[in-house]
Amino acid sequence: MKIVLHGELAKRFGREHTIQTNVPAEALEGLSRQFADWPREMAVDVVGYRTEEKLRTPTTDKELHLMPAMHGGGGVVKIVIGVVMIVAAIILPKGPWTPILMSMGASLIMSGVCDLLMKAPTVDKSNDPPASKYLGINRNTVAIGTFIPLAYGRNKIAGHWLSLQSDSNQLVATSFPATTS
Repeated sequence: MKIVLHGELAKRFGREHTIQTNVPAEALEGLSRQFADWPREMAVDVVGYRTEEKLRTPTTDKELHLMPAMHGGGGVVKIVIGVVMIVAAIILPKGPWTPILMSMGASLIMSGVCDLLMKAPTVDKSNDPPASKYLGINRNTVAIGTFIPLAYGRNKIAGHWLSLQSDSNQLVATSFPATTS
């Protein structure tokens, strides 16, 4: 399956890539793992695939078009609603709601302008601790209500990994969090 990148993704990683699969979600996962600096927090749109279910089902499509998702615009909506509220306060007969509509409208306009001028915050993931080398990714927690077996004598039973206040860095160094050295 050929993946065609658009916009910022195409500038950073090249326009076309090929992954051998017929499931779009697998193709996207495989492509994202090829690049260490792939933007995991970036929202993307896959053209023609609106639901996660459709992404996870096999397809006969030979191309996927991937582009950064358009987001934002909340500032413009807030400004329009604020203007409508101020106009309504001026046009409607005077009453106890007039100063409330005026102040709410002014607040929405200022908030919308701030939204348009401010850059969205980014999360720095360089300070995150490394992943655990002992427990698997999808089996390191136990759901609430799961039975934990209790047996006496010689029994072979499967159990659950339970981990409380453990740090993978300290476990690698062969010292446990509860011990003092």
